[in-house]
Amino acid sequence: MTFRVGHTRLRLHPLLPLLWLIAGIGGVSRVLAALCTLLLHECGHLTAAKLCGASVSEVEITPLGGVITVENPDALTVGKRFLLASFGPLFSLLGCLLSPALFASGAASFSFCAAFAKANLLLLLFNLLPVLPLDGGHMLEAMLRRFFPERAVRRALVCAAEALGVLLCAVSLYFAFRGQLVLSPAFCGLYLLYLSMADGRRCTARYVTALIARRQKIENCAVLPVEAVAAGASMPVGALLRRLSPGKYHIVLVLAPDGLTRQGVIGEKALCEAALSSPSALLGDVAAKK
Repeated sequence: MTFRVGHTRLRLHPLLPLLWLIAGIGGVSRVLAALCTLLLHECGHLTAAKLCGASVSEVEITPLGGVITVENPDALTVGKRFLLASFGPLFSLLGCLLSPALFASGAASFSFCAAFAKANLLLLLFNLLPVLPLDGGHMLEAMLRRFFPERAVRRALVCAAEALGVLLCAVSLYFAFRGQLVLSPAFCGLYLLYLSMADGRRCTARYVTALIARRQKIENCAVLPVEAVAAGASMPVGALLRRLSPGKYHIVLVLAPDGLTRQGVIGEKALCEAALSSPSALLGDVAAKK
C-alpha cells in the first residue's frame, strides 16, 4: 500500500497488516503502541531532515521499523548525516520518558503506556547497533568518514549487518533444536538482511543522482577527480555500484577470469545505462556490448 503526503511517498510493507493482526491477539494496546512507536521514530528523522534542509522522497513502514529515503544523501555534510540518523533514536528515547507522564495524566491506560515504553526502548536499542543501514551504523559511518575511505567504511558496516542478521537467525534455530520457540532474534535478523538488500537496490538511484551532480559541477567548470576501478567480468553492475565513491568520475577496467587480461573498458555513460536497465547484468556482458 502506497500513499503520498505532500512530496513524500509513504509505503506500507505487505506483511505489516498480517503481523500486526497476529500481534493483536495479545491485545489492541500492543498494536497501537507499536504503531505509535514507529511513527514517533520516523517523525524524528523527518524533523531532522527538515532542520537539515534535506528532501525525503519515501518513507517505508515495515513490521520491525521504518526506512527513509533521502534525496541526494551524498550532498549532506557529515554533521547533517549524523543529525539525521540520531534524531530517530532521540525521539524513541523521548517516547520512553513520556510514557509515565502519559499514564500519570490519565491520557492513556497503563497497558498502553507500558507497551509504548517497552516498544520505544527495544526500537532504541536495536537502532543503535553500529551496522548499516540502522541509525547507529549511519552515525558511526558519519564519524569514521573523517578518517577512512567512505567505500571501505560503508562496505564494512553493511557486511557487519549481514553477518549479524545471519547470526541472529542462527540463534533462533539453535533454540528451536533445543525445543524452545524463540522468534525475536530471527525477526531482527531477517529485518537486518531485508534492510541490507533494500540498501543495495537504492545504490542505483544514489549513483544516478551523484552522476547528475557531477555533470552540474563540470558545467560550472569544476575539476573532478578520476578513479580507475578494476573489476572481474563476472561481477554484477549493482555490486560494483556499492563500491564506488560519489563525487568521482569512474573508469571501469573489466578483467578476464585470469585477473590479468583486460577484457574491456566501461565509462560512466555505459555504466549508468546498465545500472538503470539491468543492475544484475555482468560487467563482462556490458563491456562486450560496446
